[in-house]
Amino acid sequence: MFRRTGRNNPYKSKKTSRTFVAVFVLWSLFAFPWFDKGCDLAEAYTAVLRYGLPEGLEPLPACYG
Repeated sequence: MFRRTGRNNPYKSKKTSRTFVAVFVLWSLFAFPWFDKGCDLAEAYTAVLRYGLPEGLEPLPACYG
């Protein structure tokens, strides 16, 4: 009869938290190649947003470690 909305809705918060976890896992998978090429963790996550995935043996503009 009455519909829950906003922060009282437990289903919405579960869906939102699952979405955030899924996005973080995907972002981490994309950040791993940067981390593997010598960037520290913060640089690796930032490089995903700026440059995407590293391609081959090109020089890395995100970090020169």
